[in-house]
Amino acid sequence: MPRLYSVTNERGVVVCDRCTIADTPVSRLRGLLGRKELDADEGLLLRPESSVHTWFMRFPIDLVFLEADLTVLSVREHVRPWRTAGERGARSVLELPAGMCEQRELRPGDRLALEPFVESETNVMLVLRNGNDAQVVFGRGPLSAATRTISAMSELDVGVSAVVLGDDEQRQAG
Repeated sequence: MPRLYSVTNERGVVVCDRCTIADTPVSRLRGLLGRKELDADEGLLLRPESSVHTWFMRFPIDLVFLEADLTVLSVREHVRPWRTAGERGARSVLELPAGMCEQRELRPGDRLALEPFVESETNVMLVLRNGNDAQVVFGRGPLSAATRTISAMSELDVGVSAVVLGDDEQRQAG
């Protein structure tokens, strides 16, 4: 299972909520290859690394070149597929969705921090349909668990719809 971290800057802004660490030769080589996209809250930290390529990739990315203490050396935005990029002195590279560096106002000199990723819990209402029968189920837990449940129900040919509820909405629905 990949180790996930949240990346924040010194101003407390979340740079990416779910960052996977690629710190083995195989994980660094694989990188983002085979992915169709990088979600807005995702990132990949390659370490040790000072240069990357986007060969065979299907989408552009932003690159953040970092010193050993996670200080930003340079930022390269909207790096398209089939390109290479590097930075002398970099000890790691953070790959983010294209446009995220501008949106998060990342710039050289910023200091980033890794914090263990903690998935927040949410309230979910599932509507399960099988033929003419329907059942409503309420639950609380990680959103990823609801996503896995929806996927499993779909494989069983059970119609399923989901609604994420706030605490007030669940009290009204229950």
